[in-house]
Amino acid sequence: MSSDIAVGFDLGGTNLRAAVFQGLRSGHAGVTTPLVQRREAIGDDRSPEHIVERLAKMVPELLREAQVGALHLPVGIGFAGMLNGKQGMVANAPNFGWREVPLGAMLRKRLGERYTASVYNDVNAIAYGEFALGAGRGSQDMLAIFGGTGIGAGAVIDGRLVEGANNSALELGHTKIVFDDSARACSCGLHGCVEAYVGGAALQARARQELSHKRARSAAIALAGGADKVNPGHLDAAADEGDDYALCLYSEVAPLLGVAIANAVTLFNPKVLVLGGGLLSRTPVLRAHVLAAFEVAVNPPALAGLRIEDAMLGDDAGLIGSALLASGAA
Repeated sequence: MSSDIAVGFDLGGTNLRAAVFQGLRSGHAGVTTPLVQRREAIGDDRSPEHIVERLAKMVPELLREAQVGALHLPVGIGFAGMLNGKQGMVANAPNFGWREVPLGAMLRKRLGERYTASVYNDVNAIAYGEFALGAGRGSQDMLAIFGGTGIGAGAVIDGRLVEGANNSALELGHTKIVFDDSARACSCGLHGCVEAYVGGAALQARARQELSHKRARSAAIALAGGADKVNPGHLDAAADEGDDYALCLYSEVAPLLGVAIANAVTLFNPKVLVLGGGLLSRTPVLRAHVLAAFEVAVNPPALAGLRIEDAMLGDDAGLIGSALLASGAA
């Protein structure tokens, strides 16, 4: 049975965001305006016990502010980490330093019987938010790719979120593209992942390292005010000016992401491909290179009729998606 009111959390590597939504059963776009919302920095204490305590204290505070007193309210948490199973077990969360943490069980125990708490992969929650009330609205088959610090993906096929047997489906950023001894280390603990080459954090770290050596030259250094300050936005601005270093880097890494997206579209055959995240939305030259590789690599029948859309809901997508999924309105 679905609930019309739910609390949604987006627990990322930098910020903790929360909101109370009403009207979830209606599926109306007005749901995207929360009754109340809050944003806080994650901070230095990232222990499971501390994070659970913060979430548990925040839920009743938000509901009091929203003047909601209903019992058995659902709470959905979109979490930036790999999950194992449907009970909220965090298998690996590099941003928090967690391995095999029973986040869902800990939160349910702390909240008590008044609330039902469910944990979702953050990109799955974001993807479902975009599917229900954003760029994928009106479609039954949608694939969403989000490029930011890392690379994430989520899919809705025949109107249902694809989670997989162990709730670890669509970890596109951790598909392997390099297998030899040169494979770059990834934050997941393995080597050769897409994210280790094209994730925003990996691109930034690589550029700063390479540009700190005098042999490497790029306009990105001047744009950033120093090699140690270069970020993907500076690389993209330099590439737009025809910078050799930035364009050479893009020629290496953009096809890796473009082919990964093409393979996912070939496998899932979505009607809508949604692209979002800071990396893909703020680096237009990189995005153009990625899409050029995508168009070459994708299976032509899967490309026929495909709509490519920009994500619409911004930072609220994960909040909306986690609330919808937890409420049973999904």
